[in-house]
Amino acid sequence: MNGKNKTYPLAEKVYAFEGVRCVGSCVEAIVEVETESEFRWWSDVSNWPNETLPVEGDDVHIESGWNMILDIEETPVFKMVRINGVLTFGNDTDIHLRAKHIFIRAGELHIGNETHPYPMTARITLHGEKDFESMVYDNAIEAGNKVIANVNVLKMYGKERTGKLTRLHDECFKDGTEIFVESGLDWVAGDRIALGPTSYSHDMSEDNFVTEYNNETGKVTLETPLKYHHWGKDVSTADDYNGVDMRGEVILLSRSIIIAGEDIESWGG
Repeated sequence: MNGKNKTYPLAEKVYAFEGVRCVGSCVEAIVEVETESEFRWWSDVSNWPNETLPVEGDDVHIESGWNMILDIEETPVFKMVRINGVLTFGNDTDIHLRAKHIFIRAGELHIGNETHPYPMTARITLHGEKDFESMVYDNAIEAGNKVIANVNVLKMYGKERTGKLTRLHDECFKDGTEIFVESGLDWVAGDRIALGPTSYSHDMSEDNFVTEYNNETGKVTLETPLKYHHWGKDVSTADDYNGVDMRGEVILLSRSIIIAGEDIESWGG
């Protein structure tokens, strides 16, 4: 319609346009089959169509009926991982799954289980730029990148840690590199911790990393100097403040299962 083919007298015409993403569901139909009893290993090319391992940018499909063990330490960055079968992280090594979009549709994704928490470190990194294509599920629902979309089964059980929340047992000051918390924790060098504010300013919290923890004394040596003052005491103040313990909170942030977004174009996750 460019207006060049004018006719006289001019006749009024009305054109109606309706944008439709897709008719019905936007995702392809699948035929669900019973899950196989034998495991198939991701690293074994014989378990993949055309005997070819998935590579960077692939749309990887864990097909219905498959019982797949992810047994490689780090995957390429996949465009999509579609799970209609069962995908389980192997327990023998640290594993890093990288994708722009993970869609657990008719299948299951497992990392550890209730009786046997994951013994290693599992990491899922979600990649993608701001303008990377979205996944459209139907005419009302779409999702951009850096997404785990689960409509069936997703179960993750990490290693149990002690001291996920503890208190400062002594006052610590700006530029200091030592704090005292309770003894007997399982903290180790490399653990990431957060210190809550104890002043009138709500934003005086901070993160730091443990370089050494003394299991007997509770002394923690920090990687970098403290930015703020934090108040602590060797006993709870609950009896003095109507049941409120005023000592600074120290939170263990490290976990054996980590889900994080790639920081690109100020587009984190």
